[in-house]
Amino acid sequence: MPTSTAEPSIDGGRCARCRRAAGFTLIEVSLVLLIIAIVLALAIPRLRSLTGAELSRQARRLTNTFRILRSEAILTGRVYRLNYDVGLERYWVTVVDDCSDPSPGVPEDGPLARPTTLTDPVGISDIVLQGIGKVQQGQVMTCFYPDGYIDPTVVHLDDGREAYTLYVNSLTGRPALVAGYFDVDYGQQ
Repeated sequence: MPTSTAEPSIDGGRCARCRRAAGFTLIEVSLVLLIIAIVLALAIPRLRSLTGAELSRQARRLTNTFRILRSEAILTGRVYRLNYDVGLERYWVTVVDDCSDPSPGVPEDGPLARPTTLTDPVGISDIVLQGIGKVQQGQVMTCFYPDGYIDPTVVHLDDGREAYTLYVNSLTGRPALVAGYFDVDYGQQ
């Protein structure tokens, strides 16, 4: 029978201990859970702010539509009407001869021709028009005239948590956008 002349390995005892200590300690598991909790605490508010970003984007887009229509009315000498359907959360542009005429007008044939529908959860809270008041359902409109005048209008957009107020500045006749829901008083005329 062959016999080994090699000495017994000292590592043999350590390997047995290594096999027994192969799991994680409670402190290591707790530390990993703490790191995951911190990462989630930082990431979740950013995910929630995606709807806030969409609200901001839609509010800026509507404000730019106001600015473009004002400029187009001045440059072309035509009357533009921005039509809103508050219940369907959309707006579109038409060209009219007289803004007091209730006929639908001719659809604009440029980049503003397509109706814009707000993406959920962004919606129109209400629209305040001088002489009409606050409208929360139905169709209303804002007219843009060749002399640069815009019908006094306040549009409130929100996503259920945040809001933006778009209004026509009565001194300059230009649209302005502010974060938050604000009532703008144009006075009695």
